[in-house]
Amino acid sequence: MDEEADQYKSHVAETEEGVASPRSVDKDIDASEEVDELFGVSWKVWLGLITLLFFSAGVAVGVLLSKVDDNEISILTSAPSSIQTEKPSSKRTDPSDIESLAEVLLPGVDIFNLNRTAPQYLALEWLVYDDVRNLSIEDDAIELIERFSLVTLYYATRGQHWTYRPHWLNRSSHHCVWDNFHCDENGRVTTLFLSESNLHGTLPPEIGNFRKARNLCLAGNSIGGSIPIEVGFLTSLTSLELEFNNLVGTLPTEIGNLDRLGFLDVHDNQLVGTIPSEIGNLKQLTHLGLEGNTFAGTIPSEIGNMQQLTRLFLSYNSLSGTIPSKIGNMRSLQSMDLSLNNFAGTIPTEIGNLRQLARLFLSHNTFSGPIPSEIGSLKSLKNLELTINTFSGTIPSEIGNLQQLTHLGLDGHTFLTGIVHPPFQTDTS
Repeated sequence: MDEEADQYKSHVAETEEGVASPRSVDKDIDASEEVDELFGVSWKVWLGLITLLFFSAGVAVGVLLSKVDDNEISILTSAPSSIQTEKPSSKRTDPSDIESLAEVLLPGVDIFNLNRTAPQYLALEWLVYDDVRNLSIEDDAIELIERFSLVTLYYATRGQHWTYRPHWLNRSSHHCVWDNFHCDENGRVTTLFLSESNLHGTLPPEIGNFRKARNLCLAGNSIGGSIPIEVGFLTSLTSLELEFNNLVGTLPTEIGNLDRLGFLDVHDNQLVGTIPSEIGNLKQLTHLGLEGNTFAGTIPSEIGNMQQLTRLFLSYNSLSGTIPSKIGNMRSLQSMDLSLNNFAGTIPTEIGNLRQLARLFLSHNTFSGPIPSEIGSLKSLKNLELTINTFSGTIPSEIGNLQQLTHLGLDGHTFLTGIVHPPFQTDTS
């Protein structure tokens, strides 16, 4: 019995020291054989594979996290892929930040004397207290300037009353995902389209900060005030549409800086003054719409430099003087409307050079003298309106050569005689 007890104690001691008993080893071997039969491979191999899998996943996550800056998280949006659409950051809280931003965004402006309801001040407040992107002039100068300019435009034209503005002033997203305009791949504003959007107020000078803008369309609103001279900084513009507003003042001479402009329309406003001679610098222009204002003075002779122009609309103004002979250089012209002004004198014979002209409206002026026979050279002419002038002499027979002509207006001339061959007959009484 003592010998058996000693053997038992020896077995227990060996087990506690981590040495398995022969019986436990046999059981482990049997279990291992069952696992091998179940999976077809040793359980140790499986354990190794699982360990390797978890290690690889951990390495991958570590590499991914190392490439993501906590403050630079991009999300997929409709904005250009090269710009950040969201930039989580803490908002500014120090009121002195307004002064710091104003030194950069409003150079030369005394921020302490700036009206607290001015759109520029409201824009500064929004950048400081609401905009969580927290842009700095050192790192994001262009984005900051354009963002400030858009917010200023919003406040200057009473953006809270716009008919469509669901994403404007989104304080966490890049402004390129706001509505009514487009950006290029670098996040620069290229198109601003806010026509018929119930804009009121005035255009701020910050409109000139969109140096890459190609299209600016604000037509069909109730914008008042003058056209800012800063529009002359928009040298990338190809289209400027400000028609059907309440704009006052003059057409700024700085408009002549826009040498890429192809379309300029400011009709139906309340603009005054003369047509600036600098308009002759717009050699790429194809459409010029100045009708429905109160422009006075004469047509500048420099208008003849615009040889790409196809449409010239100057009706419903108070323009006077004669038609400059340089108009004969505008050989691409298809439509010209000078009606309802105070023009006088004779029609220059150079008008016969406009072989592509289809519509010529000169009614309700005080043109005098004979109708030039050179009009008979306008083989593309479809509509000729000369009603209510003081032409005299004989209607040139060459008008009968205009095979495309569908309308001829000669009413209201006491001293005009002659007959136009059918189908164009007119009453000259």
